Amino acid sequence: MVYVYNVAMGLAIFLLWPIWVPLVWNRKKRRRTFIKRLFMDALPRGDPESIDARRKCWIHALSVGEVLSAEPLVKALAKKHGARSLIFTASTQTGVEMATRLIAPHVWAVRYFPYDTLFSVNRALNVIKPRRVVIVETDIWPNFLYRLKRCRIPVYLVNARLSDRSFRGYKRAGRLMAPLLSVFGHICVQTDSDRLRSQAIGVPDDRLKTVGNIKFDQAPARMSIVERNQYKEKFNLTAGAPIWVAGSTHEGEEDILSAAYREVCAAGIHAVLIVAPRDPDRAEAVCQIFNRSGCDAVTLSQMERLPAPIRVLVIDRIGMLRNLYALADVAFVGGSLVRAGGHNPLEPASVAKPILFGPHTDDFRWICQTLEKAGGAIRVHDADQLAARVVDLIVDQVDSRRVGRCAYGVFAKHRGAVARTLTVIDAAACRRDP
Repeated sequence: MVYVYNVAMGLAIFLLWPIWVPLVWNRKKRRRTFIKRLFMDALPRGDPESIDARRKCWIHALSVGEVLSAEPLVKALAKKHGARSLIFTASTQTGVEMATRLIAPHVWAVRYFPYDTLFSVNRALNVIKPRRVVIVETDIWPNFLYRLKRCRIPVYLVNARLSDRSFRGYKRAGRLMAPLLSVFGHICVQTDSDRLRSQAIGVPDDRLKTVGNIKFDQAPARMSIVERNQYKEKFNLTAGAPIWVAGSTHEGEEDILSAAYREVCAAGIHAVLIVAPRDPDRAEAVCQIFNRSGCDAVTLSQMERLPAPIRVLVIDRIGMLRNLYALADVAFVGGSLVRAGGHNPLEPASVAKPILFGPHTDDFRWICQTLEKAGGAIRVHDADQLAARVVDLIVDQVDSRRVGRCAYGVFAKHRGAVARTLTVIDAAACRRDP
């Protein structure tokens, strides 16, 4: 299978080079990451010749969401085994930027994940020399797993989930996926449903462990009254104005938010809307959507250059969403009013905020359903419903606090997945080590 994969990939690279070369060259993100993914940078000098150094653990997360998921696991591994035994990779530029902020203090180095070519994979393995590999949630590549198997390096898939879309895809590619998934020593899944789906695509039950979702183990963003006031001053927010934060929004979603915001203002609620697009590079385009609809909007960078009271602030950088949710009176979690699968509602839940999301939450189905049943989240389907719920939660502070407490209750109740995941990984490592 790997031979056929490499032949097909080689032909595709050769035949499509007139397309992919300009694509890499003309897109800033691709240009920045191409060489680093093709040829992994060496590790920092001074790598000690200790047992920890010889027994490195390579932890990989695809992009921003997976990096955030990995944070509590990395901290636990660093506490138990030492930061110098850990190397962390991510595939995307934003993922590496987030890892540099959150993960770097707890690991020996942060690097880009290699392209799935034999040259790039072998280079990465020679640089890191891992004793074991942990992949968080997703990002399964044939050459990478094949080389790990040939080198007898154990690999574990943790916090694994199978959305409807992924499950259908894996079922269609059953004969291709089963050999790849068999490489994993253990797969730690989030729910019993994920376990059953994994069995259905050919994963032996003795390699599956239901441990829960490590996202519940993330550290809440604590914000004191003084820090809250400092943020409001930094953002030039009108004193006493309610704050509505819309996080991880996608293209097509901001038009709905714009219509809902106009309805909120028409109801006499003079709220400030802070929008954090999933892709910060879209910030200026998002501003234009609001400005065309008559809602004055600026990016954070524009506001910092020309401070003035604002109505709609669009965030054009990563790494701020946790604190923004802590600042919010109402939180909307994006990727859910359009068919993007939704994003993590536990960040606002961890700071006891009332949560709104749309109908499309396939990627976080169990969490969203659990929050709804507990009364900690409200599902909306269009701009009218979104505006009505925002108004209700701002006007009725008692109900707003109740919804926020229910959300936090779900978050607190389901913690502990990191410890269970570590037990699985370390038990397997003990069986392999002499």
